[in-house]
Amino acid sequence: MIELAGVGYRYPGAEQPALHDVSLTLRAGECLGLLGANGAGKTTLLSLISGLRQPGAGQLRVTDGQRPGMVPQQLAFYPELKVRENLELFADLHRLRGQTRRQRMDWVIARTALAERLPRQAGSLSGGEQRRLNFAIGLLQPTALYLFDEATVGVDAHSRQLLLATVEELTSEGHAVIYTSHYLDEVERVANRILLLERGQVKLDLDTRALLGEQHGLLLKWPGALPEALERELLAMQLPFKRLADGWHIEALQGADLARLCTLIAELPQLPSLLRFGRPSLEQLYLHLSGGAL
Repeated sequence: MIELAGVGYRYPGAEQPALHDVSLTLRAGECLGLLGANGAGKTTLLSLISGLRQPGAGQLRVTDGQRPGMVPQQLAFYPELKVRENLELFADLHRLRGQTRRQRMDWVIARTALAERLPRQAGSLSGGEQRRLNFAIGLLQPTALYLFDEATVGVDAHSRQLLLATVEELTSEGHAVIYTSHYLDEVERVANRILLLERGQVKLDLDTRALLGEQHGLLLKWPGALPEALERELLAMQLPFKRLADGWHIEALQGADLARLCTLIAELPQLPSLLRFGRPSLEQLYLHLSGGAL
């Protein structure tokens, strides 16, 4: 689907490359959650994959030869045109005809809840409605790969759920997706693989389950270090535990072990500020991996 080998890119006049030695392969049916702080190279990488820029180094290949569909961070439609006119215009640009055109138009309108907004001038829509139109235009092109760059910024909670369900539908139908967002709960929901960029380089590329784990456990927050008595007990019980950005995660707890630890914690002189049963969120692990940088 997509293959990148040693890809690099430097903006004219920049001292450091925006991307350096990036390699990845994305296959049909995969959704890659692209993470990184502002300036990490996420948008640059998407612009290279979409064909808006050409790599300065390495090789980039889209194996089926199709141009990706893209929902960009910036609004990309004509505000003076009506919603339907914008959709018709971009359908023309994608050379959609006949039944394929009608089906695609109906599909994107339904997936973005724009049916009642079709006669409205695009510039008169609310910010969230404009985002939905941007989303619809990006989905108009039938293709094997879709790119989403902060696609739900400013969208209300109900519309966000609708749009995320559409992303899940794309991957379930065998499309490849690259999804980047500062809403890490969105990425955790839709992505089955996480790639973390740091200063233009790949710091981590892992299956989401491998990263978050499938075992539930105790999530604890302490004002200071993990109490020595608890640490000794965890080692004696041979329970895995790891430090997160804002606390600790004790893994693979069974019923008796959970009760034993809760009793011990309740008897400690200093109690945790938070105790929750579950697994680490993507946000917690991201903060841990990035050293707390947002």
